[in-house]
Amino acid sequence: MEIYSSEEQQVEAIKRFWQQYGKAILGGVVLGLAALYGFRFYQAEQRGAAEQASTKFSQLVEQRDASTASEDWLAQAQGFIDSSKGDNYAVLTALLAAKDAVTLQQYDKAAEQLSWVLSHAKEPAVLAVTQLRLARVQREQGKLDEALATLGTAVPESFASAQAELKGDILLQAEKPAEAKAAYQQALTKAGQNSQLLQIKLDELAHVTAV
Repeated sequence: MEIYSSEEQQVEAIKRFWQQYGKAILGGVVLGLAALYGFRFYQAEQRGAAEQASTKFSQLVEQRDASTASEDWLAQAQGFIDSSKGDNYAVLTALLAAKDAVTLQQYDKAAEQLSWVLSHAKEPAVLAVTQLRLARVQREQGKLDEALATLGTAVPESFASAQAELKGDILLQAEKPAEAKAAYQQALTKAGQNSQLLQIKLDELAHVTAV
């Protein structure tokens, strides 16, 4: 390291350094401050948007709780979903809308909402619950092949038994008892203690040779 013999030399060295690097340093400081304040502004906007979405969602739920399932509420729910960017509040709203659509026996609308959730939700448990609900709606519509296709996606282990059991129910309705029995047996192996109903279903198919 260079050692300066006097204060004048040190001052001159500082001047030379500033002339050479001063603009770059100032530019870096300005960019750094711009990035910092830009990030803080972004965070504030994100918080504001989240708070606004939370408020609107709470209002929707309050309106829903105050009355029975209705076309008017479903329309409001759809407006909320359309204005969102697929966030968690929109996913929850779509699940509620699907439930109310089923109550109104509007199975096409229910299937549409549940399909939207499958495309936008990220939590494995939410996806699993939605898959089962959509398959039940499709079964109610008589779309058995579509229901089986919906159940073709893997789910977390805690939902595997319910998935296999529902698959067995649909296969039985499709008059495929051997495949239904195989599905029930698969469900039974994953059922844990909740196996009584499954065992009854299997007993009713005792005469069928499983595939």
